[in-house]
Amino acid sequence: MQAGLTVRDDLMIVSNWTDASFALDTAHHLGQAPGVSDLISLKTFANSEFCPRFISDADDLSRIGAHLRGKRVYIISTSAPQHTRVELAMRNLLIASAAKENGAARVALVEPDLFFSAQDRGPHSIDHPQMTGPEAYKKFDGQPASAQLYAHMLKQAGVDQVVAVHNHKPDVLARIYDDVYGAGRQAFFNLDIAHLVAHYVLQVANPSRFGANVGFVAPDQGAAGFARNVQRFTGLAEAETVVFEKHRLGQRNVEMRLPDNAHRLKGRDVFILDDMVRSGSTIAKALSLLHENPETRPHRIYFYCTHTYISPEARANLHAPALTEFATTNTLPNVLNRDDQGRLRQKIVVLKIEAFLADAIRHCLEGGEDPAQRYGAERVQFAGGYYRLDYSSRNALRGDGATSRDSQLPLTLVR
Repeated sequence: MQAGLTVRDDLMIVSNWTDASFALDTAHHLGQAPGVSDLISLKTFANSEFCPRFISDADDLSRIGAHLRGKRVYIISTSAPQHTRVELAMRNLLIASAAKENGAARVALVEPDLFFSAQDRGPHSIDHPQMTGPEAYKKFDGQPASAQLYAHMLKQAGVDQVVAVHNHKPDVLARIYDDVYGAGRQAFFNLDIAHLVAHYVLQVANPSRFGANVGFVAPDQGAAGFARNVQRFTGLAEAETVVFEKHRLGQRNVEMRLPDNAHRLKGRDVFILDDMVRSGSTIAKALSLLHENPETRPHRIYFYCTHTYISPEARANLHAPALTEFATTNTLPNVLNRDDQGRLRQKIVVLKIEAFLADAIRHCLEGGEDPAQRYGAERVQFAGGYYRLDYSSRNALRGDGATSRDSQLPLTLVR
């Protein structure tokens, strides 16, 4: 547990599925003494209906329906191998409702990879940057605007705030939650992770003083702001940042073009940065464009994304010989499973960020600190305390016989 991080008696960490490692570790970093399973029972009846129960003293007859009075309940929600996201979303609603019905003063849903957030528009959505004409609206003809529906359901269930990590479109989601909850409530809270990624980059890149040997790549305009933030946080003023031109032609068919400054990546250690990967087709295309062109071929290529869906397609695409290392976080915990990693065990390193979530809960959500200040560029040198590395002993970059879990490389500071 980090120094200064102590849990208050009126704060409670729970989860929506049994033995959820992300929730258990977040509670541990906050110093929560009772186990999650000692605070809430997650019961499923024989007819498959789910019924959560916050555990109370069986002999206490004086606080029936009120033993959570004054408590602030944080529901830590991540994907689970045994439940669909729809099932987990419904569990969130029932847990939030149970908390409020039993007196909780406040309920927050901490869902790093926020469910349904990619379904942020429907056939009647307005003020969305990608809804530019009839053709754009036609793509969503007959579909619901699921992100809006989820926000309405969470509010109705009693959730006061929703917390995500590195959301793909935080401005769009903020508007959705403002519309549902009312402006000024800050019902949607997106945690930026650029300082952790900058720390990782400085560990592995061995940069020159101003980063003339380093490059950053955004695979599309949506990732451009994140890539520029990471560069700024590293302090590598001479690093080159390149934004690819991408057009999606289908679910797994993308067209990409190199921008005019791509030749400046030649011979550098290059970091492709994105928020999520599902099939890996975008990254495979980016790797091919950079590596196969002698005018742009980097010295090494690293790929980082925050939310990773380990699928057979992604394993194949990310195992490309041109890729030196693939880094991600554990917001989707199955990425830690060696069997799910498969051949990617030779390249993958996972940043376990439960300590970061615990710190954000304690100091920002509870303590009121501005996350832009607490996790700004000047805090990069301390970011190593917010995550641990997890990787297989088969990881080629980190050496034969490497210690496989909870390790860090020395940090190279360039300021």
